[in-house]
Amino acid sequence: MLKRTLPAALLLAAATAASGCVTSRAVMDAEVARTNTQTVLAFEETVFNKHEVQEGFDRYVGATYTQHNPLVPDGKEGAVKALSYVLTNEFPRSRVIVKRTLAQRNLVAVHVFWDQKPGETRGLAIIDIYRLENGKIVEHWDVGQQVPDKAANDNSMF
Repeated sequence: MLKRTLPAALLLAAATAASGCVTSRAVMDAEVARTNTQTVLAFEETVFNKHEVQEGFDRYVGATYTQHNPLVPDGKEGAVKALSYVLTNEFPRSRVIVKRTLAQRNLVAVHVFWDQKPGETRGLAIIDIYRLENGKIVEHWDVGQQVPDKAANDNSMF
């Protein structure tokens, strides 16, 4: 009888330990996603609402920065220069409103309304996707479109 229950007990112990690892991994992934989301939200606030572009990049962006937007130069220096110009000269009163976030491990996406000229234009709907390493933003993709005056449906873009 003991010979039959010992292998079963070992299998049960192994399964329990394995499920604990899976649970621990899921908890760790959720914590990384939560922390990365906070970093991205702080970056968005600093750069796009406070217009402190250099400060935002210094604090929240890693040593290397890969940019996928074809209108913005690759690397931190090019992005800081381009964003500083746009936020100072073209849209000095602009603000972003984060409507929702999605995060999975080292990727964070934010769906934002960019009110470029408050009270003057309808603004843009944008999705920014960030990849982080060691708590710092190291890569960025974005897509956006103008919020139209009239839509073909009654659904909001947000």
